Amino acid sequence: MKYIFLACILLAGAMYAFAVGSLETIEDPNRTTIIWSTDRNPARLLQVDVFERMFPQLHVVVEKRDETKIIVRCATGTGPDVIDVGDVFEFSTLVEAGVLMDLTPYAERMGFAPDKTYASLEGAITYEGRQYRFPCNVHANAVIYNRHILEDHDAPMPQPGWTWDDFVASALAVRNNPSKSGQEHIPLANWLSEWVFQDLLISHGGRFFSDDGLHSALAEEPALASMRRFRDMALVDDIMPTSAEAKSLSSQGGWGSGGIAWFFNQQAAYIFIGRWGIVRIPAYLKRNPQLKERMASIVMPRAAGRPPQVGVRTRAAGINAKSERPEEAMAFLQYLASDDYSALIVKDGDSLPPSPALAGSGQDLTNDIIDREEFHQPFIDAARTGRPLDVSPFVESQIVKRWIKEAVESVENGADPDEELRRTAAEVDARIRQNLRRRPELQAKFEAVTGRPYHDDWWRPQMAATDVSAP
Repeated sequence: MKYIFLACILLAGAMYAFAVGSLETIEDPNRTTIIWSTDRNPARLLQVDVFERMFPQLHVVVEKRDETKIIVRCATGTGPDVIDVGDVFEFSTLVEAGVLMDLTPYAERMGFAPDKTYASLEGAITYEGRQYRFPCNVHANAVIYNRHILEDHDAPMPQPGWTWDDFVASALAVRNNPSKSGQEHIPLANWLSEWVFQDLLISHGGRFFSDDGLHSALAEEPALASMRRFRDMALVDDIMPTSAEAKSLSSQGGWGSGGIAWFFNQQAAYIFIGRWGIVRIPAYLKRNPQLKERMASIVMPRAAGRPPQVGVRTRAAGINAKSERPEEAMAFLQYLASDDYSALIVKDGDSLPPSPALAGSGQDLTNDIIDREEFHQPFIDAARTGRPLDVSPFVESQIVKRWIKEAVESVENGADPDEELRRTAAEVDARIRQNLRRRPELQAKFEAVTGRPYHDDWWRPQMAATDVSAP
């Protein structure tokens, strides 16, 4: 058996060597090649073409992004030069692992500093005050709704300044009022439950962590209120399918086989989504020729007593800290900060462009897909006023992400929201304390953050209230 296993390893190594060799054969010997790890969106081909016209001495090879292998590849010197990084959980993980180059010494001089994009996004492209990436696009969720479906059910139309109660009232009308057309419609096309909770959390002023990152904030009232609202929308008001229900419907081919498809097939009244959702519209027009005219958008509902606010997110590119071509890779970030690149994002509808100057108003974002400025404006407003999700340097971000997702799914399955979040908060706090006990570099960070000497009982109330220098 061990010889079979060894043979498999050797075969895998040979296949990898062949793959690397294949990559090298498409390099241009007269230009410097950089590897861009990203998704397989066909728009990347045009984006590469424009870059190579701006920097004719450089050639870009696009490879499919695989976040499960990127740390190992970069650590062994086989990683790409430019790395697309998704949410803040993945971002902080790659920074802590030493995968991403610190761009701070170069960003201002080379034109891709944080002030070249949305001010609200700074916390998503910097980590502990240092910049490690620059946006490929920017997205904050708004509400897209189908006016025809709301009218069909005599449901109230969204109005400026609306609250979560207003949204629920409209969605309940879709669920409860018989339609004039005789068709049934789902009120809210839920395509990602954890994002619904995340936006509810920020809407209510909640956070994942305390300001110093030493405690989970999931047991605090803003988070609890957010999870209660999520539970009510899914189970009490029954205006959106749970993750399990959505998966079941999709596997059976029901409701258009996917949460996003439900909306664009005119089977759902509402969807929470970024501007990137409009990229899908052309594919649905043949079956739904009235779709564009029936669609409208508005900012997300607000929590009572608070202005509207949601999470601002980005797909952003960083540079492999072990890249052999760092200067050439930084030219790619210069390109991302250029008006030429942002103009491509405006045209294809892939969220908002990195440059706010090209998204000053809804009129700036009109394109062949949607030519109504009032449709695009809510996405700009959401990005300007949103904030990124927060992470803590004292606990592994991917673990926290998984635990929060599990908490959301447990609530969808009937768990008490308060109990579930308090349990999750306790797990996060225990992990923080464990990490601090084991890792001297985190103890030094603790002392820098708190101004107190570290000791293992720092978290106990009687200890936190005093300056104790010994365990």
